[in-house]
Amino acid sequence: MRIMKDMLNCISEGNKITPDVWHIGEGRQDMAGSLDRISFRDLYQKYILVKDIDRRTLLTIKAGGFHVREDDNAALLYGYIDHEAGLSFEVVSAACIFPDGAVALEPANPQTSMKLRYGSFSGEVQSYSFEDFEDPFLLKQEIIGSGYKVDPGVEQLRGMKELDDSRAPGYPDDILVYFIRVGLRNEGIWCRSEGVDMESRTVRMKMLNEPMGGFGKHIGDMVDVRLYTINDGSVKAVAVLE
Repeated sequence: MRIMKDMLNCISEGNKITPDVWHIGEGRQDMAGSLDRISFRDLYQKYILVKDIDRRTLLTIKAGGFHVREDDNAALLYGYIDHEAGLSFEVVSAACIFPDGAVALEPANPQTSMKLRYGSFSGEVQSYSFEDFEDPFLLKQEIIGSGYKVDPGVEQLRGMKELDDSRAPGYPDDILVYFIRVGLRNEGIWCRSEGVDMESRTVRMKMLNEPMGGFGKHIGDMVDVRLYTINDGSVKAVAVLE
C-alpha cells in the first residue's frame, strides 16, 4: 500500500508537536490481522502499523524517550528476526489512526533504540511497503539490516514454508528436530539452525533442550540434521544418531 505524505510537516509550536500526516492509499497493504495469525514473513524486514495497540505498550514507548500524545492509538514498528531472541520489532514512532484512514506519525527518535518482542504487545497489525519514507525512518532499517545478519543457510531455511509447522511460535530459526537412535524412543528436541552444509546436504543446528534419552548429545551441542518431506508435503527435521 502506497503511503502518501500530506503537506503538513512536523513542526514545533512551543511544547506542542504537530505530527506528519500520511494517507493510506489503494493497493500497497501487504496484510492485516492479529499477530498470532500472521506469518513471520509478512512482518520480516517490513514496517508494520499496530492499530489499537495496548496502552501499557504506548506508555512503555513514551518512557523510552518517544513522543506520545494522549490520543495516540497506534505505533509504527520495523520487524526483524533476532537469531536468539526471535521475531522482534524496532520502535519507529507512536501514531494515531483516524476514522478516515489518515495516519498521524509522531516524530521519530533516531538516538533511541527500543525493541518489542513477539507476544509482548497486542493490537491489529498492518504490514506495508513504505516506499516514501525518508530519514530518520530508513536509518533504523539500515542499522537493523547490518546488525542482525545471519548465515545465508539460515536465511534459506527461513524461506522454507514447508518447515513452518515445526517452528517455535515467534522463533523462526528454532525448529523441532526428531532425534532417532537404535534402541531408544524417538524424541523431539528444539534446535536452532546455524547454517547449511551444501556438500553433505545437512543443516547444522544447536540443541536448545536436554534430551531425556541417552542420545550422547546435550544442550548446547551442535548436531547434523537432515530434512525429509513427508506424505502431506510438509518437511520434518531429523537427526539420526549412532
